[in-house]
Amino acid sequence: MIGATLLNYRIVSQLGAGGLGTVYLGEHTIIGRKAALKVLNSAVSQDERIVQRFIAEARAVNTIRHPNIVDVTDYGQANGAFIIVMELLEGETVAARLEKIDRIEPHHAVTILTQAASALGAAHERGIVHRDLKPENLFLTSYPDYPDYLKVLDFGIAKLLGAPTGPKTTPGLIIGTPAYMSPEQVMGDETLDARSDVYSFGVVAYRMLTGRLPFEGNLMQVMQGHLNGTPAPLRTHDATLSEALDEVVMKCLSRAPADRHQSMKALRRALTTFGGRTPVAFSAEEARPVATTGALEPAPHPEPVAEDPRVIEVTREEHAERLQVIAVSARLKDIILKRLRADSLKLPALPEVAMKCLELVHDPDASFSEVAHLIERDPFIASRLLRLSNSPVYGGHSRIGTVEGAVSRVGMRTLVTLLQETAAEQVFVSRDPTIRNAFRGIWEHCLGVATLSRDLCAHVPTLDANAAYLGGLFHDIGKPVVAAMLLEVERGTANGSFVSGGVWRRVVDECHREVGSIIAFRWYLPQEVAQAIAQLDTYDLRRGRSTSNVVRLANGLCKREGLDVKAPDLEVVTRVILQGRQVVRLTEAQVEASVNGLTHRVHALTQARNESDAGSSTRVFERSVG
Repeated sequence: MIGATLLNYRIVSQLGAGGLGTVYLGEHTIIGRKAALKVLNSAVSQDERIVQRFIAEARAVNTIRHPNIVDVTDYGQANGAFIIVMELLEGETVAARLEKIDRIEPHHAVTILTQAASALGAAHERGIVHRDLKPENLFLTSYPDYPDYLKVLDFGIAKLLGAPTGPKTTPGLIIGTPAYMSPEQVMGDETLDARSDVYSFGVVAYRMLTGRLPFEGNLMQVMQGHLNGTPAPLRTHDATLSEALDEVVMKCLSRAPADRHQSMKALRRALTTFGGRTPVAFSAEEARPVATTGALEPAPHPEPVAEDPRVIEVTREEHAERLQVIAVSARLKDIILKRLRADSLKLPALPEVAMKCLELVHDPDASFSEVAHLIERDPFIASRLLRLSNSPVYGGHSRIGTVEGAVSRVGMRTLVTLLQETAAEQVFVSRDPTIRNAFRGIWEHCLGVATLSRDLCAHVPTLDANAAYLGGLFHDIGKPVVAAMLLEVERGTANGSFVSGGVWRRVVDECHREVGSIIAFRWYLPQEVAQAIAQLDTYDLRRGRSTSNVVRLANGLCKREGLDVKAPDLEVVTRVILQGRQVVRLTEAQVEASVNGLTHRVHALTQARNESDAGSSTRVFERSVG
């Protein structure tokens, strides 16, 4: 294997080996970047169950996207081998550390455990249970500014909660490491939940703090201990440990899941009272890492990556800005939720004529003339429809001079989309020229995502191409609304401006999805459109070929093609595209065929709309943004 090339990586040396796979050091043949390649052993690669479990590991890690979890950058098959490409970590596992020092000083142990709880909490929020938590799967990296920064490894036997199907295990086969298994895992309970990881976490903490395992002996004695035994308190082994810390760990080890900490978030909160710190650059739920379009969490890596949480050196100023982002975002979200509950959230509304048209076109007895007569009551919509129907985009070979003729040319189904599209575009209009230019760039990006989403559906016939188009068109519609709300909050402060431009953009990125999905719901868009907006920051692996997954793939492709308001991080965008192709099950040829000429098509659409605006009514419907 040494010297071979797998997925563009030349194998340099072997880093480790296990029963199912071998980990190698690889070097990218073009850019020279080093990575860890986990290769499934050939002896088990013919077992479909094991192969599916191996692939599930890569998918699980990419679903979670947490800075305290090892980053998977690629996976695939080469030379008959199944491979996962991961970031290369330098340091040692907790198991290796314990071999040298037997136990870890409490304050330092709590710091490590707090990071582990943060990572596992993120996994649990996405319905993933690790099921093999042990010191060997906790890696302490050696970053200069953050020594012992933790990475959780090996989600190879992770359980997806609620998944209707998945890799099956052989009856009677022990899945996990017996010394760290929960009682329900020992019993082979397929319904186990996140509290199983809480128990395993308690065993790891017990080992780190005391140098002992709660139950020792042969395999049967250990398993019987988990099922029926009661471990000795930690202070039995070390009287200097605090009673409160002893209580927290022992609660993890309760046999009944209901008696344990009910979430990793609650457990992490309990641990932080003992003085353990989570490195400020990588703390957990309060600065929630987001998937590839992450807004708040800077990328913790020596090379900053805007949409992928990794490891970077964080300056005092950057940390201060992060805290400001968190505080402002939390405040804004609180305002949004309160206004939603009070039904007082000001959102853009469909024009009255557009609303009545949407009701009328769904009437099977409605005629083109009836719809046209209604549209003529709004000069702006009527003028826009006429000009668009006469543009090359909508097949305008012969000129039409009446609204009824325009309705007949585009058809009722396309008319519905045009009405919603015309209304959506007005949300991105502002009297302020600077804001107007910024919004125009966002709108062109939305047009690109919408166009490409519809085109990709040609290769996914089970999906509604029109819903995918609307999902792309509306995926960023919450941004101008949130920006206006943030301005309103800012104006209400005594000191005027209280955020920098960078903070402003990050807060908008963090909050706009919720607002966008509400707008889609109130504008009577298909349910999958609202879902696509709300879920766009992550791929839904369980749904596969869904509208939201197609729109997310299109979003990444548009960024790669330069149809975005900011320069893309090509490494992150490439990863989003690769994963999207695999989730939606499209070939590279199918994707590139859809992308071909995209920029030209979007510019043609934009030109047609700009021409339709020239000489048309400048009236903009009543809305809260402006």
